Amino acid sequence: SLCQTFPRKHTVLMTFLSNMLREEGDYEYKKAIVNTIISIVEENPEAKEADCEHTSLATRIIHLLGREESRTTTPAKYIRYIYNRVILENAPVRAAAVSALAKFGAASEDLLPNILVLLQRTTLDQDDEVRDHAIKPLIQLIFSIVSITN
Repeated sequence: SLCQTFPRKHTVLMTFLSNMLREEGDYEYKKAIVNTIISIVEENPEAKEADCEHTSLATRIIHLLGREESRTTTPAKYIRYIYNRVILENAPVRAAAVSALAKFGAASEDLLPNILVLLQRTTLDQDDEVRDHAIKPLIQLIFSIVSITN
């Protein structure tokens, strides 16, 4: 609502919300902050352009989503959002997204096959850091499947 009333002030609000993510708070509190940030970026054309400048914010949000994967009731929604970051963002954000995807795969046997496919795709990324973030968890997840079936 504030960003709709004052669309040019989105940077101030994004900085404020970014700082709030660093503070102590439960899952619902941080989820509300993340949802607000996502809404601002989706609704404000200027925020979409400035979003590229907020690499550290994007990586923190993605790491938060990865840490909280076991608490969400709709992990597929988050996985879709996170994988979109792998496709659309710069290398540091893609690397963070790959790490978060691996956490979702490790936490859910149901999602593991899909996560393995997504991680396998990222092993072809043009950036070394992104590939490294994909290969190690991919191998670990495959070994976990092998050890479960044996």
